[in-house]
Amino acid sequence: MIRMTKTFAGLLEYFVLTYAPKEAGFSPQTVRSYYTALEQYVLWIRATEGISMEDVNVAHFDKERIRRFLLYLETEENVGVSTRNLRRAAILSFLGFAQQVCPLYANAYAQAKTIRVKKNPGSDKSFLTVEEYKAMLESVDIASYNGLNHYLMLTILYDTAARVDEAVRLNFEDFSFGKENTVTIFGKGSKYRRVFLSQECVKVLQGYMKRAGRSSGPLLLNKNGERVSDSGIDYVLKKYAALAAEKVPSLKRKRVSPHTMRRSRATHMLLNGISIAAIQRILGHSSIKTTQAYLDAGSEAMAKAVQKSEDCLKESGVIRPDITDWHDEDILRRLKRVVNRRIITS
Repeated sequence: MIRMTKTFAGLLEYFVLTYAPKEAGFSPQTVRSYYTALEQYVLWIRATEGISMEDVNVAHFDKERIRRFLLYLETEENVGVSTRNLRRAAILSFLGFAQQVCPLYANAYAQAKTIRVKKNPGSDKSFLTVEEYKAMLESVDIASYNGLNHYLMLTILYDTAARVDEAVRLNFEDFSFGKENTVTIFGKGSKYRRVFLSQECVKVLQGYMKRAGRSSGPLLLNKNGERVSDSGIDYVLKKYAALAAEKVPSLKRKRVSPHTMRRSRATHMLLNGISIAAIQRILGHSSIKTTQAYLDAGSEAMAKAVQKSEDCLKESGVIRPDITDWHDEDILRRLKRVVNRRIITS
């Protein structure tokens, strides 16, 4: 049983591990998303104000700070309106819980509620062309430890068309090789689906397993050797999109996120003749109408953007670097390991 203290760290731990999943009944996906938002907020405060985790308190949840954080997400991190609104919802949910336990948070909660939900002008249906995706792969320095992981990350996100939280949860044990190369994904609604892997993805994955000496446990790692977070994946994608934009300028006009990779894979399959029904099963949509609305690839211009076959993606390999052991014992990472373990095994 988790004993709650009224420090911010104690409230956060209880909120993530006990209140959200057990008392409020939030889904594992929502718990992970909310934790990611709160972690991102705390890291932003640390970076902008130079304070430690132990010094974060109710005073750091004033309305003006939260508004500046949301603006930072949109202008500096280039996130979409829906992500911005989700971050706001996570902070509000935490403050709503905290004020029940510690009345000092009541005013912060009341003020934060006055921050408006931003109107979404419309869903982003952009996708990467094959050339843009290939340029991102070629921007990765696979001679470094981080680069090796990042190359695997880009490949897996594209080939499986997994949602970001689904990709975070992947373990090596979820993959099956043989006559049929597949991965079993635990997705929305606590449903499992099996996705077939391309030969190129298998080549990259097996090459990584052999050269990095890893074949069990979390698939995607951060630079500290821990399971990567949702925001960590988003950071990596934006990093390589910016690098690739020097070679392919069209990337400068696109907001590249994990969702972009998922949409790109689905769009490329559609324009290469794969049926909507098959794409529906790969994406894990409960209704084919959702898939039809998700894909907006009917125009001739969009079709020309992905005329090349997926075969042109099979030009890069993986080189084994020297692997360094990474350790980081700060409180946020310790909590993240606990959160990921609880969610993954639940």
